[in-house]
Amino acid sequence: MLQLTHPIVDVAITCSNFEESLRFYHECLGLEIVLDIQIPEDVAKGAGLAPRGFRQVRLQAGQTLIKLMGIESPPPTPSYDFSAGVRWLTFFVEDVWGTVEELKQKGVEFLSEPVGAPDAGGVVCARDPDGILIEFVQR
Repeated sequence: MLQLTHPIVDVAITCSNFEESLRFYHECLGLEIVLDIQIPEDVAKGAGLAPRGFRQVRLQAGQTLIKLMGIESPPPTPSYDFSAGVRWLTFFVEDVWGTVEELKQKGVEFLSEPVGAPDAGGVVCARDPDGILIEFVQR
C-alpha cells in the first residue's frame, strides 16, 4: 500500500493547444490558477515527464490540481473514439442542470442533456479541447 503524504491525486494533461485548454479550464470552468511555472529540461527528462522542458499551469479544482502542460511541438490530439488511457475527469456539482446552463453561456458544448444514473441525481459530459470527457455529477 502506498504511504501517501497527500490524500488527493493530481492530474496532468498534455495539451495539443495549450492556450485553448487554459481558456477552457480557467475561463469556461472557472478554475483558479494557483501556479504558472517553467519545468526545466533536465527535470522533465530526468523524471521521465517529457522529452524537453515545458510550461505547467496548475489549476485548483476542489482539493485537486489539474496541471496543464504546454510544450513545444505537442503530440497530436487523440481520437475522440473510445480508447484505453485516461477517459474522463469528474466534477461533483450541487446543481447539474444549473451548471450546464451556466457553462453553455461560456461556450461549453455538452454531449447531451443531464441524465439520471443509479448512483447520481444527474450526470452530463462535455469534452475539453483534447477530447477528454469532463463529467459533471450531481449526487
